[in-house]
Amino acid sequence: MGLFSNQVLSQFSDLDYEVYNFILKNSEKIAYMTIREVANEAHVSTTTITRFCRKLNCDGFSEFKVRYKLELDKSSNRPKKHDSSIVQDFLQRANTEDFQNQLDKIANVIASKKHVIFLGVGNSGIIADYASRYFCNVGIFSTGVNYPMFPINLEVPNETIIITLSVEGEVEVLVQNSEILKRSKATVVSITNSKNSTLAKMSDYNISYYIQRELAYENSWGKVDITSQIPAVYIIEALAKLTILKKQSMKTPSEC
Repeated sequence: MGLFSNQVLSQFSDLDYEVYNFILKNSEKIAYMTIREVANEAHVSTTTITRFCRKLNCDGFSEFKVRYKLELDKSSNRPKKHDSSIVQDFLQRANTEDFQNQLDKIANVIASKKHVIFLGVGNSGIIADYASRYFCNVGIFSTGVNYPMFPINLEVPNETIIITLSVEGEVEVLVQNSEILKRSKATVVSITNSKNSTLAKMSDYNISYYIQRELAYENSWGKVDITSQIPAVYIIEALAKLTILKKQSMKTPSEC
């Protein structure tokens, strides 16, 4: 889409990405919303939205709505194809000092634990299984749980860390189980698309990747989420490599 070129996206702040993701998720009704309505639903200020519009070379929200609707109309009859720029944009941001510092901070926490448990549902559940295998392959004891259902009175050992994967960060079963794990005093890390999701906010640590959500055809449960899992895989592999290096450096000479 012309409005959202790679050059523009590279200048976005975290708040800009909150507005961006909200617009993509609500593209059909954006043209009929006021700037205050968008601000309230996206949980940002009207000033943030105005700055967002100016980064797109729009004088204000009204001009943005007109241009955005025109682009939607032009692209509606165009067959969709895979857009690699979505992933390329994430990989560029992943190389920034801020993102690498986030990875390093979480790797330090993981390195202090003896057991890692990955949780996920659906596509994220498959990634949780992959994450467990990858961590085990580098020498870190790990378990993957697809569609977790923990008892309310669960007790988790202090040396265990929970890493929950979810694109939207609003999957009810993951939110409920994270509440149970938090009550058991477990350390909870979440990997989500947005830091403003419920799961991200209730976690002790969160790392968000901010890529465009992709929804495919509808079935009896609603629209199928086909958002790329490449960012989650990148984060998992980076954390595994960083963690094993930190664990090795923590060993005393007699242990080596």
